[in-house]
Amino acid sequence: MNITTWQSQPLCPSIRIFTFGEFAIERLISPPTILTSSPRYARLRWEEWNSRRTAMELLKILLCMPNRRVSRNDLIRLIWPNHAMINALHALDSAASILRRHILTHPEEDLLQTIRGNGETALKLAAQAYLWVDADAFLTLTTQATQAEHEGLDPLPLLERAHALVRGQFLEDDLHAVWSQGRRNTINGARHRVFYKLVELYTREQRVYEAEELLFSFLEENPTDEDALCRLMIILTDYERRQEAMNMYAYVTDELRRQKKEPAPYTQELAQRIHQGLAVREASMGYAATSLKASVLSMLPTLLLSSYVSNIDNVSLMC
Repeated sequence: MNITTWQSQPLCPSIRIFTFGEFAIERLISPPTILTSSPRYARLRWEEWNSRRTAMELLKILLCMPNRRVSRNDLIRLIWPNHAMINALHALDSAASILRRHILTHPEEDLLQTIRGNGETALKLAAQAYLWVDADAFLTLTTQATQAEHEGLDPLPLLERAHALVRGQFLEDDLHAVWSQGRRNTINGARHRVFYKLVELYTREQRVYEAEELLFSFLEENPTDEDALCRLMIILTDYERRQEAMNMYAYVTDELRRQKKEPAPYTQELAQRIHQGLAVREASMGYAATSLKASVLSMLPTLLLSSYVSNIDNVSLMC
């Protein structure tokens, strides 16, 4: 097997993998040319990989691990915890072979390497420049936004690009898989920080409708998130839309009670002030401690999560 070192990077990755929302794989059909500035990709049909469940689980596990690398013993433990070692080893080799021959195909590059050393055998996926993954691109953009803000630059364009990549839950078909939890927590933490930072920046720049749109969409997906609710209620109240704010409070309260919960004291206090026609910027819990023009969200951290990103040098964020 020809094992490449991935030292020189292509113009575009040969494979693109989408992990937010519906899991999807795309293959490069034609790279960019003088006449066509954008590459062309074709989506791998669901029927082509659905019957290869073990191979796809192996791929997803590798995508969730640091450096996209996992030892063979760890893979066996995660996929076949109750199988005899000799049978599991054979099954793992078969799954890796299917990945190479039918899914991660490339005429010249080996997108799935077998690494041997220190008495251990591991499998490792190619780097982002060859095998582009939306989740890795997202985390890279959040890190770049943090660095831009440290340097006094505007992080908003990077944050908007990061937010645009998120089109649903990370690996939504594997929400409870043990091997996905570490990566999922990192990504969800970064998603929340990007979201709230965007709301803060939009509000600061008086782009109120864009902030509202983010908050409404977020609450549709996360109907019991009281942090988002309070921020939305403050914005609506500041623009004399108190009834709309109270309607959102009732909506979230109903969702919480379905889970046998009640709104937190600070949420109830904010709702009471809005109902009584009081100034919400004087609310005690800090949700509106400053004027909206200065930023009603000044209580939020100014720095984004310096999320874990796999060791990817010169990452292609999107080709």
